[in-house]
Amino acid sequence: MKFRFDRQEMADALRAVGTVASTRSPKEPLKCILIEAQADVVMLSATDLELGVRHAVAQVEVDEPGTALVLADTISAIVTESGDDILNMELTESVLHVRGMGSHFQIVTREASEFPAVPVMEDTPALTIDMATLSRMIEWTVFCAARESTRYAINGVLWETNGDTLTLAATDGRRLSLARGKIEGGAETKGQVIVPIKALNLIMRLPTDADARVGVTVTANQFLADLGRAKVSSALVEGHFPKYEDVIPTDCDRSVVLSTNEFLHATKRAALLSNEESKGVRLSLAEGELTLSSRSPEQGEATVSLPVPFKGEPVEIGFNPLFLTDVLRVAHADEVKLELSKPNRPGIIGIGKDFVYVVMPVNLASTKGG
Repeated sequence: MKFRFDRQEMADALRAVGTVASTRSPKEPLKCILIEAQADVVMLSATDLELGVRHAVAQVEVDEPGTALVLADTISAIVTESGDDILNMELTESVLHVRGMGSHFQIVTREASEFPAVPVMEDTPALTIDMATLSRMIEWTVFCAARESTRYAINGVLWETNGDTLTLAATDGRRLSLARGKIEGGAETKGQVIVPIKALNLIMRLPTDADARVGVTVTANQFLADLGRAKVSSALVEGHFPKYEDVIPTDCDRSVVLSTNEFLHATKRAALLSNEESKGVRLSLAEGELTLSSRSPEQGEATVSLPVPFKGEPVEIGFNPLFLTDVLRVAHADEVKLELSKPNRPGIIGIGKDFVYVVMPVNLASTKGG
């Protein structure tokens, strides 16, 4: 195996593919990246047996095809830290040589035949979706999924297709995030599966073309995605996802449109004097004004006011400030709509018809000043 390659493209691909390699596995091949030099492309592959990826690096000149299996962390660090635009890679017996101007690395390889096969989509995908749309939907939902919950179903993101609409939903039991987008080729598809967070984060992380479309097929136990230059396969999360429709309140009778940036910074400032005991930030919505406040007996009080286009009955409600800043950071919209009803009822933050975020309130009775 012998080839030259663009260092930056290879470094980006190695970093993304390397996130799949299992650093803690007792099985050595699972810590590695498989490098396959073909006629006019170099394929990088990694798997932890549940999640797999194959990624094509195109800016290469292959002199001799071949295959090498190397530790993911090692090869990624070497290529990333190099200052050269072009590097050379060559395999001689069981040693992989990486050469640049004034540098030469000799990496001991592993037995390539021990690397497990990575499943890929063989047939036409069941549906396709614009990469930009899918990335936005993933970003709107993955942050909301549970981590290390005993309810395994909410450790992933619901993937639901219904005709030409894809819905992603995630929850950790205290909040729910719901995103919708248009798909093609799914006119006859209808169903639900739960996709692991790691698989969806990988799709966002992989280098893709700006106008890329993603093809997706779901089998009884696997999620397969074709991103053009990259292919991702993942086992599905078992279990039944909660009925998200039942969580979205329908009694919100107060609403106001807010500047996303102003709302984010006001929440961050108001939360500066909250703590574990006070647990939250109080939102007071009145005619023409939204006031955010927090109070901690050990630290003091904070009050931040925003002029808002609201007319209606006032309402006060408390929220965990982290749950507000989480969603506002990924909104990627100039404005969001805040909908409220009663102090003990969930609130909604929405963006058009494509995004709904439901958040449970917290009891701030003990932190009210007076």
